[in-house]
Amino acid sequence: MEKVHVIVNPTSARGKTEARWQSIKEIIRHHYRDYRYIFTEKPREATEITNDLLIQGYDLIIGVGGDGTLNEITNGFFQKNSSKVVNEDASMGIIPSGTGSDFIRLLKIPRDFQKSVALIKNSRVRKIDVGKITFLPRAGKEKSDQYFINVADFGLGAEVVRHLSAIPTLERTPYFYYKGLLSTIKSYRSKKVKVVIDDKEEIEGYFLIGAVANGKMFGGGMIIAPKAEPDDGYFDVALVEDMTRFEVVRNSVKLYRGTIERNPKVSIRRARKIRVFSDEEVNIEYDGEIGQTLPAEFQVIERVLNFRT
Repeated sequence: MEKVHVIVNPTSARGKTEARWQSIKEIIRHHYRDYRYIFTEKPREATEITNDLLIQGYDLIIGVGGDGTLNEITNGFFQKNSSKVVNEDASMGIIPSGTGSDFIRLLKIPRDFQKSVALIKNSRVRKIDVGKITFLPRAGKEKSDQYFINVADFGLGAEVVRHLSAIPTLERTPYFYYKGLLSTIKSYRSKKVKVVIDDKEEIEGYFLIGAVANGKMFGGGMIIAPKAEPDDGYFDVALVEDMTRFEVVRNSVKLYRGTIERNPKVSIRRARKIRVFSDEEVNIEYDGEIGQTLPAEFQVIERVLNFRT
């Protein structure tokens, strides 16, 4: 019998998850008679909880929340200071109750609680790639690692997330990222960076954004890497050259339609590892979480996470 534990982010979905929990709890109990659950109380707590639960021998960790919850649980699957998972046989499931939920949509996980729990119970395991970010040492910064399951990016996207992090969860709407983009682009300027692809190709120039995509979309439905697959062993690396504010607004329609690569200022490459450098301060975000600044290395860990979907 599986040893099941549920991790609930009560502030997800603008605080609605806490109110939904009683009905979700009964649905889970219909499928899993014996399980335990815990509410998170602060950011990134789910990572430590997951790590502890896996060490205790739990086989299935189910998150209730959005992509942020998914990211925290993903990080908890890995051994500390290692690219190896705590338990190779343990798996993850997600009951969607978030605002953006880009990776959740990619995996076609239904938002209906009855259907999403039944999917976890009855589906096979799909082995998913995970991205590893190594923030490289520089003045005042030590080397450190983080993991992401969907998209990491540097430049404008990270700046948007940094600005939006000050907005309380309860005030966030489904389009708050796009509104933040329009606000941020007024003063943001492209950064000069050097990108090294698989230790073979070097690209240097002024880029508005660089997205390292394991999944297809970010920012609440913006399809930055239309051909990305989360289990093919590769990133799709999207580099967007310098654009004016007007060009960004005009091309945002292509982002939502999944046709952004038709723009001549956008190039997409497949890679297993990339390193990015800059003499300027360039922020990084991953799965909606604020990271450190460049330089950094991004590397695929192939088919390492068991996902119920």
